[in-house]
Amino acid sequence: MGASLSNLTENGSTNGRPGLGDIPENCVACVFMYLNPPEICNLARLNRAFRGAASSDAVWESKLPSNYHHLLDLLPPQNYDGFSKKDIFAFLARSVPFDDGNKACRFL
Repeated sequence: MGASLSNLTENGSTNGRPGLGDIPENCVACVFMYLNPPEICNLARLNRAFRGAASSDAVWESKLPSNYHHLLDLLPPQNYDGFSKKDIFAFLARSVPFDDGNKACRFL
């Protein structure tokens, strides 16, 4: 008992046993596809493999609506040009003010 959290989250632990950091990034990304965005962001803080998986376009594309291309077509391309899928998700999830800032809407 008494294993520290760092031994569980990083690879190359001192006890020679594998840790969470030893899980292949593509396997972590597959699991992340079933989680919601706040859960993904929290787990991304655990280790390098989880951070890499949390940045995967495949993970964030699974969170975007199927018509997200049509939503982007409503905006000037310079607003989202060069964005990753994670950036597009964040862009569409934030509130957009209208009616002189009296109202706001979100695409997601």
